[in-house]
Amino acid sequence: KIIADSITSGAIANTPAFEAYLSSNQSISDATETKVAFNTERFDSDSAYDNSSNYRFTIPSGKNGKYFIYSNVQVTSSANSLASGYIMIKKNGSEYMRNAFNPENSSMQNFTPTIVSVMDLVATDYIEIFGLASLASGSPSFSANVKSTFFGAYRILT
Repeated sequence: KIIADSITSGAIANTPAFEAYLSSNQSISDATETKVAFNTERFDSDSAYDNSSNYRFTIPSGKNGKYFIYSNVQVTSSANSLASGYIMIKKNGSEYMRNAFNPENSSMQNFTPTIVSVMDLVATDYIEIFGLASLASGSPSFSANVKSTFFGAYRILT
C-alpha cells in the first residue's frame, strides 16, 4: 500500500512498477507447469502489466534497466498431500529462475514459496510466473487466500 501510494503520488521514481494478485483460486492440473493468472492489479504505473489475458509484465519502450521482480504463490492441495513443486520466473518464455519445494512429508495442505530476482531488462522483454504442484492425491490449486498469491516488479536502475 505504501509503495502504491508513493507511485501514484509521484513520490518515487522506481517506475515502471506494478503489483497484481490472484483474486480467486486457480485450479491447476497435478504435476503440470501452469502460468499463474494474476488477474487483479493493486497498481500499474505504466500500464505494463496485462491482467486480463497474458498475465505478463512487458517492459515499455524507453524503460530499459535493472528490475526487482518478486512473487509469492500459495499452492494448495485438497487432500493434504503436497509432495513437491516449484514456482518459476520466465523471461521471454524461457525459464530464468526457479524456487522448488519438497516438504519433509506429503501431508501438507498449503505451501507458499517466494521468488525474487534482480534482472536486466530491455523494451519488449516480458516476465511471467509459472508454478507446478505434484500431489500424492487430491486436486492442486493456486490459492487466493488473503491475497497470498501475488506478483510485482519495479525498476531500480536505468
